[in-house]
Amino acid sequence: MHFHPEDVFGLCLERAKKLMGSAKYNSWLSNASFRSYDQGVFTIGLDSEIRANFVTHNYKDNLEELLREVTGDEKVTVVFTHAPETLSIGRVNNSSRHELFSNFLKPGYVFDRFIQGPNNRLAFATAHSVAYEMGHSSTNPLFIYGGVGLGKTHLIQAIAHHIKDHHPDKTFCYISSEEFLTSYVRALNPNKNRSRDMEIFKDRFRNSHYLIMDDVQFLAGKESTQDLFFHLFNDLYLRGRQIILTSDRPPHEIEPLEERLISRFQSGMVVDIKPPELETRLAILNQKLKDENIRLDNDIVFYLAETVKANVRQLEGAVNLLAANIRIQNIDLSLENVRSIITEYLGASSRRLNPTTITSAVGDFFGVNPNALRGKLRKREILVPRQVSMFLLRDLTNLSLEEIGAFFGRDHSTVLNAIKRVNSMMADDSFFKRKILDIRESLLG
Repeated sequence: MHFHPEDVFGLCLERAKKLMGSAKYNSWLSNASFRSYDQGVFTIGLDSEIRANFVTHNYKDNLEELLREVTGDEKVTVVFTHAPETLSIGRVNNSSRHELFSNFLKPGYVFDRFIQGPNNRLAFATAHSVAYEMGHSSTNPLFIYGGVGLGKTHLIQAIAHHIKDHHPDKTFCYISSEEFLTSYVRALNPNKNRSRDMEIFKDRFRNSHYLIMDDVQFLAGKESTQDLFFHLFNDLYLRGRQIILTSDRPPHEIEPLEERLISRFQSGMVVDIKPPELETRLAILNQKLKDENIRLDNDIVFYLAETVKANVRQLEGAVNLLAANIRIQNIDLSLENVRSIITEYLGASSRRLNPTTITSAVGDFFGVNPNALRGKLRKREILVPRQVSMFLLRDLTNLSLEEIGAFFGRDHSTVLNAIKRVNSMMADDSFFKRKILDIRESLLG
């Protein structure tokens, strides 16, 4: 075999994203993980039975075609699975080992490899504290929220790794809310012994010292599942067990979610993770480049940090793509070549991030004419979207303050004041902050 199968699969995922479009890709393949390669068969892990079945029926042929194109092997096939990767966790009161039912405990997701910055320092400190000592009322539950790919999963898996390595007398259950729902529905199967299966299902959680649930926002709108989770939550909490949850938004913005669950989620420690700043992005890039044994000139590293801004996952994906191009296509990583690769990697989103498209998106979101944002009116309904446009142009493009000001017919000091004003409003108003994050994510695709 003349290729590294994990690199090949990573490269095929990037091509699949371009062919499928970001929306479909994010829904079905963004969490795909390479498991193994054996005699022409790629085994790929997905985080639920639903995803594995859907991808098998709808995208298997396309992915096999991409894999054959990259490898040059016409017999290559792909198999999708949601089966857990088995990990031993330790004993509880000398009883049998507890089951870890997740396929996403990654070896590199440990505390030592988490890059801290102003955007995530409180979340890191709290997660670290919870890993060392569970059940404190001030940090139970621990609720971590933030956008996609910012490090929430890294932190909660770091907690799980720490328990596994340093507390063999403790057990944890790590699961996504989607897998929780799937397991619950399976336990309700009328063709089986429902009462027995439901008790087995509940015991998987009751017997854990740590319940770690990712993407809890997917419980929204599922009333019976919320009711079950509420009682499990109370049972664990009253026995001093630690509960750790992640979400893409704070508890009070998850809709529709029962008020009693919102109250429980807010009763401990609620912390957020923001997009990384330039210095943090540089540190993340340097760590990832070292892992991949890639040496780049400083101007290329700085270009990557300035250009790939959305989240940590996007940064890591960019380095993975560069590594794949080196190993598979033997491409020299000059600044020109890197610029070309990254432009393709960011796809349509990078090409549409310009003053016109950003102001149009902001105008549509606030319900105002985008042309009015470049005018002289200073009414609040125009002024705020104008300031948001300036803020996003500075955040998502490489334009200088002077260039942004020129687009709006203002000077650079006006742009600087607008950025400060939007930052202040986001800090004071969580609903306004959510609006900005929603516009940002829609622009990034």
